[in-house]
Amino acid sequence: MAASEEVPKTYTEATSGEDSDEWKKAIASELESLTANKTWKLVPRPTHQRPIGCRWVFALKRNDKEKGEHKARLVAKGYSQRHGIDYEETYAPVAYLNSIRAVLAKCCAEGFEIEQCDVDTAFLYGKLDEEIYMELPEGLRELLTLADAEGEEDVVCLLLQSLYGLKQASRVWNETIDGHLKGMGFKAADADPCVYTRGEGDDECIVCLYVDDMLIASRDKDVIASVKAGIAEKFRIKDLGRARFILGIEIDYDMDGKTLGISQRAYTESIIKKFGQENAKPSLMPLDPSLHLIKDDGPQTKEDKAKMKSRPYRSLIGSLMYLACETRPDIAIVVAKLSRFLENPGEAHWTAGIKVVRYLLKTKDVGITYNGLLGTKLTAYSDADWAGNRDDRRSVSGVMLMMCGAPVVWRSTFQKTVALSSTEAEYKALSECIKEAVWLRQLQKDIGAEQVDPT
Repeated sequence: MAASEEVPKTYTEATSGEDSDEWKKAIASELESLTANKTWKLVPRPTHQRPIGCRWVFALKRNDKEKGEHKARLVAKGYSQRHGIDYEETYAPVAYLNSIRAVLAKCCAEGFEIEQCDVDTAFLYGKLDEEIYMELPEGLRELLTLADAEGEEDVVCLLLQSLYGLKQASRVWNETIDGHLKGMGFKAADADPCVYTRGEGDDECIVCLYVDDMLIASRDKDVIASVKAGIAEKFRIKDLGRARFILGIEIDYDMDGKTLGISQRAYTESIIKKFGQENAKPSLMPLDPSLHLIKDDGPQTKEDKAKMKSRPYRSLIGSLMYLACETRPDIAIVVAKLSRFLENPGEAHWTAGIKVVRYLLKTKDVGITYNGLLGTKLTAYSDADWAGNRDDRRSVSGVMLMMCGAPVVWRSTFQKTVALSSTEAEYKALSECIKEAVWLRQLQKDIGAEQVDPT
């Protein structure tokens, strides 16, 4: 990469390098946008509260042109906030993956159009309840007059709206978009506060919200267009058209054939490449059934521990876990087993993890396909591996719930206590399955796919 294309790490680097003019334009553009949005007002430095800091983050967005687009974003140093002084609550909900899959299955069965949009600079729209002061961003003094600060020279920003980096930024944004959607007539589902519904029949519409990404589904495209227009009245949005890719999931929807497939081929290939298995021999199964891994397989000597430090085991399991939770229930049990050994993994654990990657090499195109012709009636399964853990003899519960002939919910978890018999283990697994079924039946009711018959 040429020096002129390097991304600066600080404001000083950005304004003194070869591309300083471009970075200065990006900084000025961001400051003007924040000022126009009334993100803050300038006030004398307070004596009762310490202002938090802020910093610039730069990026070079690549495009078809020889030179990319220079981007600058102002980020608050939220780590210096103090609980009870400049923030209280921070939690913000997002749509469950189980909810998203259930909505996709319903849409497939009932012939809904599914479109997508996201909100630009979403976190900047939230109104702050707390009194938060922030030091002047570098570049602001040169760009703007400080006359609004009553002639004071030592001024700071009193934040009126949320800013990237604040601890409560995601929560404030969620409260803002939640209020707007409810103002448009939507109702949050009882089973998932980030799934919204409105209307009946041809006017029925469902919105799944994941931070600033939205899936919007309806039988009528005009209804979807009106919802997007309603959102755009308050927020600047990107209309992404028909839903094809969300949260790393590829969506292949055939409305005429009433099938909808979800997969992660691109992400799977990135895992294979990341762990150097492109030219490896593919595996026919993710784990040898006769292999029983235990904690004692971990390194015992200093030499073995030093060797395992070069193995990115945690990264491997994290990569596989993301895949297992989204579109690959076939590797869920294996990943759950391997995740037991994150504290002190050994060569046997690493080899087993790489075997899963070689299995993905064989099955990179595998995903989940919902068949709308089979309907949304819920089918549930449970099973238990009695005393399957050789270390403490706890059993493993397996749960799977299906709609439209394909998995919507699946779990593979350790039972909290040791079962005295296989019957006890099976009942514990059944209990977990019933909990999931009760929740999913409530969600089905919320989204207009209520199941009256027993599951």
